[in-house]
Amino acid sequence: MNHLKSFIQAPVFILLTACSASSSRIPQTTAASIPQTQKSSTEISCQDLSNPAFQQAMLNAINEIRKQPRQCGQRHFPAAAPLVWNNPLYQNAFAHSKDMTNHNFLGHVSSTGLDLKARLQQSQFKGRGGGENVARGHQNLNDVTQKWLTSPVHCSNIMHPKFTDYAIACASDQAKQPSNYWTQQFGVR
Repeated sequence: MNHLKSFIQAPVFILLTACSASSSRIPQTTAASIPQTQKSSTEISCQDLSNPAFQQAMLNAINEIRKQPRQCGQRHFPAAAPLVWNNPLYQNAFAHSKDMTNHNFLGHVSSTGLDLKARLQQSQFKGRGGGENVARGHQNLNDVTQKWLTSPVHCSNIMHPKFTDYAIACASDQAKQPSNYWTQQFGVR
């Protein structure tokens, strides 16, 4: 695959079951409380994602994608309900992006051996499951999202109807070769 020369993608989709029956939810930042940004997704860079206005722009973009039925490889997905931004997922996604940046790897298992399920259990995310997309090397949000949508497994995570919560984070490695490490996480309440 020629596109693997410029970046590596590693998809994973897992549904987790919580150990407790509680489905309590950490308070979320609401769309109404976040100022809007005038930057398009083609201009939103890795560093921009720490700004809540840009987080809202990405949430809006993902929800626009989910509004339309989509073919992800051989699987057809009907339109899906909108996702809500989840701050604990963002913290988890950012920590994973930083870990990949600091240890120069791309994957769903952390440098300490924790998979998504274990990382979610150690975080403040109080959901019942999750999914994750990771990527390396894309310059902006539009590029990484378009690449995920062309991959059946990544696309399936984006369109999965059971996911309710969402976050995306990115960390840059400027030391050796400039490279962005993106982590997109989905949760189920």
